Amino acid sequence: MPLVTIDFETFYSDKVGFSKLTTEEYVNHPEFHVIGMGVKVNDGEARWVSGDEAVRRELASFCAADVALLAHNTLFDGAILAWRYGFVPGMYFDTLSMARAIHGVDAGGSLAALATRYKLGAKGDEVINAKGKRLVDFSEEDLARYGQYCINDVELTYQLFNKLIHRFPEQELDIIDMTLRMYTEPVLHVDMSLLNSRLRDIINDKTALLGSLCTELDCTREEVQKKLRSNPQFAALLVERGVAPPTKISATTGKETYALAKNDEGFIALQEHEDSVIQQLCAVRLGTKSTIEESRVKRFIDIGERNNLLLPVPLNTTVRIPDAGPGWIQ
Repeated sequence: MPLVTIDFETFYSDKVGFSKLTTEEYVNHPEFHVIGMGVKVNDGEARWVSGDEAVRRELASFCAADVALLAHNTLFDGAILAWRYGFVPGMYFDTLSMARAIHGVDAGGSLAALATRYKLGAKGDEVINAKGKRLVDFSEEDLARYGQYCINDVELTYQLFNKLIHRFPEQELDIIDMTLRMYTEPVLHVDMSLLNSRLRDIINDKTALLGSLCTELDCTREEVQKKLRSNPQFAALLVERGVAPPTKISATTGKETYALAKNDEGFIALQEHEDSVIQQLCAVRLGTKSTIEESRVKRFIDIGERNNLLLPVPLNTTVRIPDAGPGWIQ
C-alpha cells in the first residue's frame, strides 16, 4: 500500500475559512474551491498540481482503496478528497492526531510548531499572501511560489510522520483511521422531519410566551426581548412586581451580582413564584436569552441539508501515548 502524502491549498477570505466556519461548513461552502494540491508518493519528490481538473487527473492515477493517505489535519484534507472528489483511501494517517496523542492537545499542534519542535525546518508564510485570492487571481509567478510553499508543507508532514510513527502503537493508528472515517464517511442520518417539527414547537412556544408578556406589560415584543436579555432591566421588572432580584457572590470578581443564570438557585426559585407574571418573566427570559436548543436544532438541519441528510462526526483523538523517554525528539 503506497503512502501518499498530500496537502490542499484552498480559497479563503475574511468570511470563508476556519476563522469563521467549521471544517464541514468551509468545505461545503459555495465559494470554496481548490487552488492546488501538493502530493508525495512514498519517499519520492513532492510535486504541485494546480486547479480542480489537474487534481482530479492526479487522483485518478491512484486506486483509492490501495492508498494509505497522510496529511496534517486529515479531517480537512480527507473531507475535501471524500466530499469533493469521491476519493476515499484504504487507510488514513494524520500527524496532527498523532502529535496530540503524544504531546497533548494544548502543546501546539500546528505544522509550524511541530516542525520547530522536531527541528525539521521552517514552515513558510506564503498562505498569508493568498488571502482572498481565487485561482484566477494568481499570477504565474505567485502560483509557483504558492506551489513551493505547499510542497514544503508536504515534505514537513512526511518527515514529521517518520518521527512520530517510530514508536506509535499500531492499534492507535487504527483508532485514528476509524475516527476520521466517522467524519469523511458519515453513516448517521439526520431526521429532518423530527428536527423541523421540534424547531416549529420551539418558535411557537417562544411566540406564545412573548405575546402573553406583551399584553401584561403593554409594550412591543422587541421591547420585551431587549429588557429580558439585560440582567439589570430584568431585575428592574422584578422590582416593579415587588420581588427582590436574587443575588450571589461572583466567583470571578468576588462581588455581589445578580443570580439570574438558568442554573442559579435564586432564579430557579423564581420560576415557581406564586405570581404567575413572575413565572412568565422567567419562562420568557429562558426562551429569549437561552437559544441553545433552537440554534442547535437549526445547525443539525443545516448540516443535514449540506450533506445529503448525513451527519459527519468531528471527533479529536484524545488518547495519550506514554512518554517515550529521552531521545524521543531527535
